[in-house]
Amino acid sequence: MKYLHGLRFLKNYAFNHIVKSVKRPTYAYIAITSLCNSRCKYCDMWKNKRENELTTKDWKIIINDLAKIGAVTLTFSGGEPFIRKDLFELASHAKSLDLVTMVITNMSLFKKDHIEKIAENLDFFGVSIDTTHPDIYKEVRGMDWLEEIKQNSHKLMDGLIKLNAQTEVCAFVTISNKNAYEIHEIIHMVFDDLKMDTISFNLIDPNGGSTAKEFIPTHDHINYFKKVVLDHKSLYPISNSIQYLNQLGNFDYKCNPWKSVQIDYRGFLRIPCLFLNENKINLQKQRLSDIWKSKHIQNIFFQYNNCKMCNLGCVAESSWSTYDLNFIINDSFRGIIIPTIKRIRARNKMVS
Repeated sequence: MKYLHGLRFLKNYAFNHIVKSVKRPTYAYIAITSLCNSRCKYCDMWKNKRENELTTKDWKIIINDLAKIGAVTLTFSGGEPFIRKDLFELASHAKSLDLVTMVITNMSLFKKDHIEKIAENLDFFGVSIDTTHPDIYKEVRGMDWLEEIKQNSHKLMDGLIKLNAQTEVCAFVTISNKNAYEIHEIIHMVFDDLKMDTISFNLIDPNGGSTAKEFIPTHDHINYFKKVVLDHKSLYPISNSIQYLNQLGNFDYKCNPWKSVQIDYRGFLRIPCLFLNENKINLQKQRLSDIWKSKHIQNIFFQYNNCKMCNLGCVAESSWSTYDLNFIINDSFRGIIIPTIKRIRARNKMVS
């Protein structure tokens, strides 16, 4: 199935090079809730109160339209997406439309009876985990959850192995000045202790919260982090390309924001992205499938094609996948996807 999804990535690549006026997005992100039970120091989302969240029916209509305009992957985010009781229902609906379903969670609300639902409804399961040290976790994320999350991760991996599930489990690590020098330990915790399938790194967003700038890593932090990750790249399926790691801090990419559809918890399409947030369209009043091809929408996206305001991996790497076929084939498929598939197959053979 992952190879079939790969063909859809290539199909979008070809379409976007042939059709110049209207682009087909590949990635979709929906924040299904504004609420979060973490207290991260580099993100202010946990301060939100519940307001104007979409119903299950409303989200299903938007998911229908995401599939219709050509999205390949759909990431459920928040806030903390497991706060929504309908997460698995929405993921099931997305899978029925052949979307690659993904979620990113702090893992605090995980229950053992979630495992079968995860295996059935989610292609990708991301766990936010930034450190091997409980005291640093508590300092950065405001909660004393590290050991609980590690236990939950063990339960999840054991359960997926027993089910011979194909769900990919990834550790999401935000690099800050608090954890940059323990990257070696984090990598080995994720792969050797927690037995996860892959790991993904991002530099902290300095605009993510009121105190986020206090956690910005120095050049020495970044260089150390980069060296350790590159040294381990041939040993483990790390979900960051060498191209991204080599350009960290140099902003050597075009953004092409139309490649990603980003929708907030109220059902507003954010154009060009969640960071700039200059235009909002209420998708409860206008259908995404109706407005996506309009010259007005496309022109707004094109205005920011060369934006370099952030250096997030999800932005830079998905940008290269928009126009660089060599990156798609070598850096992405050969360098990331195939090694991860091999690790998943190897883990599932562990069942007795």
